[in-house]
Amino acid sequence: MRNIVWLFIVVGTWCVPSTVRAADSTPTQERAVLDRALRLAGPHLYADLPFVLISELPRTVSPGAEAWTVNDEHGKGGRIFIYTRSRTFRCASVPRSDQDRCLLKIASVIVHEAWHLRNGRDEVAAYDAQLIFLQLNEASAFLQLNKAATVDILEVRRARDRALADRRNASTRASASQASTSPGASGERPAP
Repeated sequence: MRNIVWLFIVVGTWCVPSTVRAADSTPTQERAVLDRALRLAGPHLYADLPFVLISELPRTVSPGAEAWTVNDEHGKGGRIFIYTRSRTFRCASVPRSDQDRCLLKIASVIVHEAWHLRNGRDEVAAYDAQLIFLQLNEASAFLQLNKAATVDILEVRRARDRALADRRNASTRASASQASTSPGASGERPAP
């Protein structure tokens, strides 16, 4: 039985495509991916920001997150964390046909998180900044790289729409809660 398990591990490793094995990158390779994405995002705007490349996703972060900003008590960000095991980061780490698209997406995520770092927690406004970046790249579609922006724009618009819906729902819940706890015409609070 032990030999069968060992054989399965060895054969299973041979069957894994080299692009998947190559995605286990070194810190130097990860930094090179970040540097290429920063060049796309605009090094003069973003290169001086405090980036942390991280390979473990904290429990407090959404499972599909590619990056996040940790905010202080005033809502301002201190650092931008880039998750190096996200599908997009791994895609950008390995030479493939869609590597440029993945780099562009990481650059747009950098723009999004940089907005949070500089301006606070407003998710909709951060998505707006990300959309503007992608639309500018789409507008200059003379390069193959920028044609990839169209797909990312649709994806970011969907995420922005979810953030808008969350904002509206939170506002509606807050209004309903406030209305149910405000004093009535007689000055007494209604019974719960």
